[in-house]
Amino acid sequence: MNTTHKRPDHHDIPSLKERLLIPEAWQKLGLEGQPASACRSPFREDKNPSFAISKDGKRWKDYGTGQKGDVIDFIAMARQISTAEATRLFLDLAGVPRKAPPGHTPPGHTPRSSSFKEKATALLPPEKTPPQEGLRVPLQNGTEADRRLVAETRRLSPDAVSLALAYRTLTFAIVKGFRCWLLVDAEERCVEARRLDGLPFTSCGTLGRRKAHTLRGSRKDWPLGAAVLRRLPQFRTLLLVEGGPDYLAALHFALELERWDVLPVAMLGRGTGTRIHPAALELMRGRRVRLYPHADADGGGAQSARQWASQLIGVDCEVDFFEFNELRRTDGTPVKDLNDCTTGLDDESTVRLCRTLFPTPDLEVHPPF
Repeated sequence: MNTTHKRPDHHDIPSLKERLLIPEAWQKLGLEGQPASACRSPFREDKNPSFAISKDGKRWKDYGTGQKGDVIDFIAMARQISTAEATRLFLDLAGVPRKAPPGHTPPGHTPRSSSFKEKATALLPPEKTPPQEGLRVPLQNGTEADRRLVAETRRLSPDAVSLALAYRTLTFAIVKGFRCWLLVDAEERCVEARRLDGLPFTSCGTLGRRKAHTLRGSRKDWPLGAAVLRRLPQFRTLLLVEGGPDYLAALHFALELERWDVLPVAMLGRGTGTRIHPAALELMRGRRVRLYPHADADGGGAQSARQWASQLIGVDCEVDFFEFNELRRTDGTPVKDLNDCTTGLDDESTVRLCRTLFPTPDLEVHPPF
């Protein structure tokens, strides 16, 4: 890799590399494993340790692939981004304030032409520093192809992906050697990765094949997206869904039905347990909450939802449930979850979905942009 890194704003990159060494960058990027002079590669499946970091922490080499470089090359490889993008991320991770480029738009000035994500991001108050227990996963917008692939494979509108990026609940990274999209709570208390190619993660150690990989250190009892309420407390109606795909589907339908008053949150699967973190319950206190339990054959989805509902009622929430068992796809098969509803419903089910999917509107909330 090219290890000469220049920037137009004249940061002293060589000196800054003394400030941020590769082991620290490894941790800040949320990569799995432990950096060492002989360790497993964080970029791919590595049965035998074939990755090395120099004693001074400034250089790395992957003996399995022959790739090597410095900390900026390491960041570029970890995030699959260009050297220029990696340099900007390096400066962020090193704690260097960004310099405003020439012609910088003054605060409060709206550009003449803004993307949906830019408009949605402008809606949000400034981001607060995540709590110390957060996983500190850098938020990446990914490439246009990455975002389009998530939208197409999950059968979502592109704007739903943009809204997740604006809420800071979606990012992109390499996990277990695969390019992934990740759902991350706005306070980074829980992170779940899925491969962009749609294939399951391969077996690794005690972990078997799995369609989603939860990053080590995640809190399974923290609802994804609940922390958005710290910056947007005006949401009085919450949609509590099960799993990452249903979270994105809830964003999709909120936009399709122009329901600016609803905010999705998600428990990342019924297997995450039935306890909701007390701090999350306090954030959700006193709101209307509609739950969307999966129509599992064994009834497990409904059972978990009832236990979540009991805790929400305990903090004065008004709770009800949406039932999927009356919805059918065009081929006659039953709908099991919200992500199933994004395409292929028969006409009767489509009409019912549009009429009953969300609680009655909160008239005090207006379109954000």
